[in-house]
Amino acid sequence: MEELIQSIYETLEDYRADEDSIEVRITKDGIQSWINQFDEVDRLIILQELQQIFVKRYCSKNKMKEFLKSIVEELTKHFKCDSPVEFLRNSTFLDLQAEGKSQKIMLQLFNDFIFETYNMELTDCGTVSKKYSIYIDDILCTGNTLVRNIKDWSEIEFSAGKSNKQAVSDNSTILVIAYMFIHVKNYYKKKAEMKHNISQDISNKHCMYYELDVHNNPDSTLDIIWPLEANQPEIVHIYKNKVMQLVDEYTKSKGYGTSVDEFYRTVGTPNNESLFTNSENRSTVENAFLKKGIEILNASAVNVSNMRTLGFSLPSHKNFGFGTLCFTWRNVPNNTPLVFWYLGGGFIPLFKVKRGNSIF
Repeated sequence: MEELIQSIYETLEDYRADEDSIEVRITKDGIQSWINQFDEVDRLIILQELQQIFVKRYCSKNKMKEFLKSIVEELTKHFKCDSPVEFLRNSTFLDLQAEGKSQKIMLQLFNDFIFETYNMELTDCGTVSKKYSIYIDDILCTGNTLVRNIKDWSEIEFSAGKSNKQAVSDNSTILVIAYMFIHVKNYYKKKAEMKHNISQDISNKHCMYYELDVHNNPDSTLDIIWPLEANQPEIVHIYKNKVMQLVDEYTKSKGYGTSVDEFYRTVGTPNNESLFTNSENRSTVENAFLKKGIEILNASAVNVSNMRTLGFSLPSHKNFGFGTLCFTWRNVPNNTPLVFWYLGGGFIPLFKVKRGNSIF
């Protein structure tokens, strides 16, 4: 296991490396302590699978810099601009999130990149025109942040007597949404939501640019943690019933219809295994994370209805959690399984994360 731990450490080495505190960094001892909290029979498989998953799904700071560079290069080509500088001078980069959120960090990195490469800053962007309105962020999970941000932006003034929503409609600006990771199923859900809650033109006319698409449709490669029902222990059945009761109470209080049961994936899916080494190892990891997450919640007495064993979900959804496997050098989404980030119930997570003003 030492070689696996060394390999994982080398992949995750820059996690929160920008910060002064060594306590928030990934260490080999920390990885060892974390894996020792799982059943011994599962430990080797968990490490083997995570070794390759982190290579695919951990976005280091350097990877993010390369992504930001690609935004300029690819969009310059796509919109047939004469040069990156021309593209930048006709583009505004939307700053819609609170201090400390991922967008703010990415915009600072972007500012550093264009200064070093083109001797420009964000304040120089959009000084010729606002032909392109660029929204950048790291990970689209549920997509709620995206819709909320774009709705707010759509109502802001574009020019005298014209909102951004109207500017998109009359082609005064082209909205570009750029993500490092997108969860495909949720992107299309939110695209439909934009149509109903913002405008049809914003839904239909925006351009989507991304580096990695995470497939989470039931008939896809299932690039998420989503267990099978077979051979689950009693602790899982009890937890499932508890979640169902909480969701039913919530949907009833809101006047919603009964939601679909999505706790387990269908036997035989995915058709082609690409995220894990094989289907057996997938099930081992999924079941280990599911069971350990329930133990964590039981021991910590958490009273947050949409905080589930496999990550935060929507309170109206009947599932064990979102189950995403996307990570960045600065933080870990709360939509990932609890074993990666939740500090409580006597469990020490792999990553020390920031949630608002709190550090877990």
